[in-house]
Amino acid sequence: MHDRQKLSTIFKNNLLMLRKIAKFTPSYFVWTIIEGVLWGICNTASTYFTYFLLNALDSGVAFSHIVKLFIIMALYYIFMFLFDKWYWNYKYALLRQKYQIRMHEELFRKAREIDLACFDDPEFYNNFVWAMNESDGRAMAILEDTSKLINRLVSTVSIFGLLLTIDPFVAVLLFLTPVISAITNLIVNKISFQHSKASNPLYRKKDYINRVFHLADYAKELRLSQAGTLLMREYDETMQEITETDKKYGKKYFLYHGLVDTATNWITFSGALLYMIFQLQAGAIAVGGFAASVSVVWNIGWTLTDLIDRISRYPEHSLFIDLYLQFLRIEPQIKSGTLAVPAFESLEFRDVSFSYDFSSHPKSKGRETNEVGSDCKVQQALKHVNLKICKNEKVAIVGYNGAGKTTLIKLILRLYDPTEGVILYNGIDIKNLTLEAYRRQIGTVFQDFKIFAASLAENVMNGIYDESKDRESVLKALDAVDFNERLKTLEHGLDTHLTREFSEQGTNLSGGEAQKVAIARTFSKPYPIMILDEPSSALDPMAEYALNQSILRNTAEKTVIFISHRLSTTRIADKIFMFDAGRLIEQGSHAFLMAKNGKYAEMFRLQSEKYQQDYANAKVADTPATDCQ
Repeated sequence: MHDRQKLSTIFKNNLLMLRKIAKFTPSYFVWTIIEGVLWGICNTASTYFTYFLLNALDSGVAFSHIVKLFIIMALYYIFMFLFDKWYWNYKYALLRQKYQIRMHEELFRKAREIDLACFDDPEFYNNFVWAMNESDGRAMAILEDTSKLINRLVSTVSIFGLLLTIDPFVAVLLFLTPVISAITNLIVNKISFQHSKASNPLYRKKDYINRVFHLADYAKELRLSQAGTLLMREYDETMQEITETDKKYGKKYFLYHGLVDTATNWITFSGALLYMIFQLQAGAIAVGGFAASVSVVWNIGWTLTDLIDRISRYPEHSLFIDLYLQFLRIEPQIKSGTLAVPAFESLEFRDVSFSYDFSSHPKSKGRETNEVGSDCKVQQALKHVNLKICKNEKVAIVGYNGAGKTTLIKLILRLYDPTEGVILYNGIDIKNLTLEAYRRQIGTVFQDFKIFAASLAENVMNGIYDESKDRESVLKALDAVDFNERLKTLEHGLDTHLTREFSEQGTNLSGGEAQKVAIARTFSKPYPIMILDEPSSALDPMAEYALNQSILRNTAEKTVIFISHRLSTTRIADKIFMFDAGRLIEQGSHAFLMAKNGKYAEMFRLQSEKYQQDYANAKVADTPATDCQ
């Protein structure tokens, strides 16, 4: 992103954000502007009051007149301070919260809309986190700066008019400070943006390490390994980088804000004050007028400086808004089609290839290479795959880690589109189908599933749970994954809160139990296609067998795709697809592939030997223990 912007861009960006606030929370926008106008009048009234009071004393007016001035100002200040306390202690918090909710909802919707491929790019992820963290606070800063700008403008125009009647030379002299401050602030704001941009990846890393140390998910590993030591070292190095970055930019802040601003303020205000003293000694003004003038000088000097400071913040705001707008302008490449989705009959891959492109270099997009040292970071995950899955079939996708199994599933779900070839649903290119309706045909559980800090029922529904409508569906889903016995032990049943993140009465499930809950999600709705990615990885052989039998009983009229590198589930499949290094190398039934004696047969025998060895070890462990000799 470029740090230099046109004035028209700065104006347009800031205006866009103000319009967004006015659209999301009109009352927040209106009240903030009102607050700025009222305090602008208040500052002006204070200056005029001081000026008229001292002049009145100097000219010897009646005491009753002075009392009237005090009463008027007292009533106005009482009103303003009551308004100030009501606004900032009560109304502001509610309005700000309402706006934050609307702003984050917009960003959350966008985050769900953009392609999964975007998150493969670390630079995008850095900017995404930055936009999420900055957007609402930056928008509110713009509105508050606008409020203060109105405040200062009202004060400046009124007070400057008063100062011109006192001494035009002083008025002109005092304008030197804000002009120089404006130039300084423009430079400092660019430095601030560069500082934030350089620090953002470092703070993201720091936040990650903090998160690891306070989340229960990592507690066991931190206590039983050297991972904690590694992360602490990473933390120290990251904090050192943050410190060095702060030092680098801190010197620049000091140079411009410290030296330049201090020198400018001292010269102009001291010059104005000396000039006023000279005028007093020369008899050009009276003592009362001098005192009033000094008050006006200091007041307008501060007001002008702050006015310019507020104006100079808009270019910085605009830089951040540009980043936010870039995020909002991202258009998903996975576009929805328009065709209705018919009842499922078949899913076919025709000569499908896919490559992950991790390159940020514009020229490398779309190129495929695995050359060492190439500037193009492309990883080819699938190569010319041809396969067909029919209605009600039980299909196993097998292969070692990195064979391309999970990538195949992401393509089926249209989280990515093929680099080459076509995927057909009932003979129709899935790109032509309505995306949301197409995905509703498929219930999926990934290997890295998540259990949410919500009730058991909400976790099974994977969203909102309506007891009157969904209770039977949830119970049937839990029964289908053999979770009934565990359910009976839960005091609050389906309302049991999973994890203890927010509830002391919450329950932490074992790995196998959590996996069953995740699989139950695919049974909670009438999905014609189910995809189970390593569905029994957290289960022992007996529990795995029981789960597989239960899944078979409950999916007679469903198409089930098992993804696994463990072959204990493949015997129940009608068809097996064996992948190796992104290629489909074998396909057929278990018996057929064993008779073929190829890669699948080799893999199955190796795993069978391991299961037999595990069983033998278990038998040895079952022998009675003897005393040590």
